[in-house]
Amino acid sequence: MSGLFGTLNIGVKGMTAAQTALQTTSHNVSNMNTPGYSRQRVNLQADNPYNYTGVGQLGTGVKMSGVVRVVDDYVTKQIQEETSSYSRHATKSDALSQLEMIFDEPSETGLSAGFSRVYAAWNYLGSSPELATAKTMVSQESQTLTDTIKQMANQIEGLEGDTLYSIEKDVLDFNEKVGQLSTLNKQIFNVVIKGQTPNDLLDQRDRLTTELASIAGVSIDYDKFQGVKLTLDGNAVLDGDTIQKLAVQSGGAEGELELQGADGSVKAIAIENGSIKGSQEALAVINDKKVELNQLAYSFATAVNTVHGKEFFTVSQTDAATDAAKNITVNEDIKADTSLINAGKYLDNPEAGDGDGSRATAISALATTKLNYFQGADFVGNYDEDKMSFTPQTSGTTTNGAYNDMVTSMGIIKQQADNIAASQSEVLGFLEDRRSSISGVNMNEEVVDMMKFQSAFQANARIISIIDEMLDTLINRTGV
Repeated sequence: MSGLFGTLNIGVKGMTAAQTALQTTSHNVSNMNTPGYSRQRVNLQADNPYNYTGVGQLGTGVKMSGVVRVVDDYVTKQIQEETSSYSRHATKSDALSQLEMIFDEPSETGLSAGFSRVYAAWNYLGSSPELATAKTMVSQESQTLTDTIKQMANQIEGLEGDTLYSIEKDVLDFNEKVGQLSTLNKQIFNVVIKGQTPNDLLDQRDRLTTELASIAGVSIDYDKFQGVKLTLDGNAVLDGDTIQKLAVQSGGAEGELELQGADGSVKAIAIENGSIKGSQEALAVINDKKVELNQLAYSFATAVNTVHGKEFFTVSQTDAATDAAKNITVNEDIKADTSLINAGKYLDNPEAGDGDGSRATAISALATTKLNYFQGADFVGNYDEDKMSFTPQTSGTTTNGAYNDMVTSMGIIKQQADNIAASQSEVLGFLEDRRSSISGVNMNEEVVDMMKFQSAFQANARIISIIDEMLDTLINRTGV
């Protein structure tokens, strides 16, 4: 349309475009601190021209082609992947930090120092067998040692339960977010099917999928309506209206997972990333250290009892790999009467060995005897009763050496988790900065846009005012 009314229409469209752009700018400013929000912009383009005979094409103003998010889908995908990896190693590192605190090494109150004090007490008894206080020292130091071992065992068991609970909590959180995403998929579909772009819903979708990736490292795919399909270990968790529930396997010692379908089907799965994977890996280390502590406690008690000639430590063979550390204790009779401690060589006739501390010395020599302590109930030593000593075993270690190996191996795993988590944190920080530079709201830019759209609105309003004056002249001031 040409003429004054065509120009009037151009002004109206210009005002509408400026108003819409200003509203979008206001929306950006309002959400500049909203987590996961991507700034939006109005796409403007020249409207179709009008063919004016004898002149050519005349412009017909501006038209809005849509309001879109400013995002980089590749960066979003990278953030989801790196978040999943970071969450795995950070969770693992946190759990192992608690395990390190339980072992508390090096420390004057740790188990390594406890073993040393017990062996020192036996050595003192060997050099002063006639002193009742020497036997009392052996009993007291041994009780302190067993109390330390039992406390550690109980703390490890508590950490094991806490870590398993953390997995269960993550599973519940995962299922809840999948339900939210399923609802969001339907809302997105209802908008997209009308040819519109649900910008704010898509932001919510990306935020939820990132959170799900941080929990379980899901694979994320998109359909033509911008809905999400989730898979774990090649199995669909969310596909259209179909949802499978994630669950912890009943009786799983290390938080093993399964998918439960609406039809009652159950399938075991394994995941590769996310906080659940980190907790599973930490739980495996915790279980290993629990077994090793039980084996060490049983083997140590068995070795001392063998040289002592009768039960000094009470520990059950059936508990060797499960509860030896929780149940180890000094024989109740010895607690009540320390004179029952055998310091000399002669077991059947203790009086014959008055002043003899050779058996106590032999027990103290276990401190430097290399034995295979991690055999649990299968602990077998080549013991010579006449010499009151064990033959050193191939690939064996001392008591403190065995314990230090436990602590060192745990420390190495913890350090690896720390290093990877730190590295992933840097990568993730870089990607978040990249996303912020692309999709984040910059206040300075938005203020400039506000001024620009305000000026555009005023200019188009002025055009309408001028056309109004021209129409007034045409209608009221021309003719007879």
